[in-house]
Amino acid sequence: MYKRNDLMANVMVTSATPEGSSSSDSLEGRSSDYANKSYDAVVFDVLKVTPEEFASQITLMDMPVFKAIQPEVSFWVVREILTAQTLKIRAEILSHFVKIAKKLLELNNLHSLMSVVSALQSAPIFRLTKTWALLNRKDKTTFEKLDYLLSKEDNYKRIREYIRSLKMVPTIPYLELSRRMEDKA
Repeated sequence: MYKRNDLMANVMVTSATPEGSSSSDSLEGRSSDYANKSYDAVVFDVLKVTPEEFASQITLMDMPVFKAIQPEVSFWVVREILTAQTLKIRAEILSHFVKIAKKLLELNNLHSLMSVVSALQSAPIFRLTKTWALLNRKDKTTFEKLDYLLSKEDNYKRIREYIRSLKMVPTIPYLELSRRMEDKA
């Protein structure tokens, strides 16, 4: 059973390769037939759909997920800092979020890292000069390094270089950067 858009359907995938022939035989002559084939939503021959069309459709399915991501983390960070009762507590919370951002970088969670750092860079937080003055040297230095890494300068050049340096290390990418690149295309 297959469910999509609240509709149930039985899906049967069939092989396009007749018995006694190889898969390479079944691909011969298909490229000119791709445009002339119709696709049944329930039963279809996987080899009748071009790799380009499959990739395009999968990408279209993924886009709503990426577009649905909202800046809740940034709003939450700002709210937590601004609602602190005293200057000292506000500075402790700010320090805590700087440490959280550092840990997010260590975990290669670049999306959440950018959310936290963006909140700390936002006007309501950045203008809290007395709060920032209470941070210890280590936290200030950490924030400055993160701010430098995530700078928008040269179209996020530093974070792009950092991502390239990760090679095959598990990473949660900075999704807004991906979305911006999609919007420009």
